[in-house]
Amino acid sequence: MYTELERRLTAAPIDSVILRYGFFYGPGTWYAPEGGYAEIVRQHQYPIIGEGSAVWSWIHVEDAVEATVAALSLPVGVFDIVDDDPTEVKVWLPAFAASLGAPPPATVTVEEARKTSGDDAVFYGTKLVGASNAKAKRVFGFAPRGLEWLAKAPVR
Repeated sequence: MYTELERRLTAAPIDSVILRYGFFYGPGTWYAPEGGYAEIVRQHQYPIIGEGSAVWSWIHVEDAVEATVAALSLPVGVFDIVDDDPTEVKVWLPAFAASLGAPPPATVTVEEARKTSGDDAVFYGTKLVGASNAKAKRVFGFAPRGLEWLAKAPVR
């Protein structure tokens, strides 16, 4: 769906800048300490699915705002607005739980997750691939902060 919208926009006879954002975190987001997913993690209801091999790209909301403002003067193109370190679920989710003082997440099989949460949850837990911000860094000096709860995680 999104790729079709991007294709149509880039084929249109207008100059356009497309920003692809990672998962938002920071104040007012689902992944803020007071956010909805934080509460689900605290309640031990956000498991790692299978090997937890999906790779998520994140963006702090303040970095997203800076990139959006910069987009007003960018050349035509598509830019991934994400942090520097796409991270596997099996890494970021336990670190997020620890940052909240929550227990480590449970692990469920792909089959269990498909039955209880559906195909989308399985995709986001096992198949999602990260994005690169290299173009944004090169073209307009994008410099996002690192994922806060990974910086606080104990060394593995």
